[in-house]
Parts: sequence; structure tokens; C-alpha cells
Amino acid sequence: MILKARSPSCFSNRYVLKVDGRPLGEFRGRWMSERVEVHLRGQRRLCLEKQSWLGSRFTLTDAAGNVLAEANRSGVFTRAWDLSLSSGPARLVSAGMFNTGFLVEQDNLTLAEVNRIGLCEGGWFVKGDETYNEADLLFIGLIYHTILRRQASQQSSS
Repeated sequence: MILKARSPSCFSNRYVLKVDGRPLGEFRGRWMSERVEVHLRGQRRLCLEKQSWLGSRFTLTDAAGNVLAEANRSGVFTRAWDLSLSSGPARLVSAGMFNTGFLVEQDNLTLAEVNRIGLCEGGWFVKGDETYNEADLLFIGLIYHTILRRQASQQSSS
């Protein structure tokens, strides 16, 4: 299964979501917040939210407030993230020193990858096997989206 988030231009904060080429929904990035509200087809809504002002713990919740997935940085000096997905605990790790992508590892296996679609497009894709459902892939992508935004913010402030 492949989930893609595409932005119509470099300057847009709107992303259209598709799973295996089928429309899934959309979300808009916020300039001053790491909170993301996702509007899915069928009037379903999900929300990625940072849990505290300090720290890097995020949850993905549905409209009823049920937690679907969680993520937390693995440590201060690492690029890895600990994930709690529908299939259990996993880790989001860098694909390499000079690679912009990340891999999702679970039970010593690489089960998904996430990376940019293009330089100017501003979008990303998550490719995973049948272990992960749409919400898991979306969560992995949104955490990756957060990582990219943090990197861009660090580069612009230096």
C-alpha cells in the first residue's frame, strides 16, 4: 500500500492524500503549530497533536478522542522515533546519513519506508506492506512531515 501527500505548489500548505491512487482526504499544515487536522472522505476527521509544549510526544486521535497511534523521540541526540501503531511498537529510523527518507522497523524487519516525493512539490509518500492500515501509514507520514518542518525551521533560523 502506498499513501501519498501532495501539495499543489511549493508555497501551498495544503496536502491532498491518496492511497494507491484513490482519494483519501486532505490536511493543511500550520505555520506556527505542529498540530495537524486531517479531513478524510466520509466526514471522518483525525488530529495529530503534540502532547506538551516541551518534548516531542505526538498522538493521532479520531473525532471521539480515541488514540490511534503515538510517537515519541527516542532520545535527544538521535533522529529515531518510537512509534506505537495498531500492530504494536515500532521505530522510525533514518535511512542513512545522506538520505532524506526514514524506515519503519518492527520485530527486526523493515516494514515501511517514508520519503519526499520531490524537491519543489513538498509532498511525501509512505510505502508499507499489509501489516499497516491507512491510519498507521498516515501517522508515519505525519510524523515524517513534522520532522521535515522541524528541519526547515532549523535551517531558516541558522
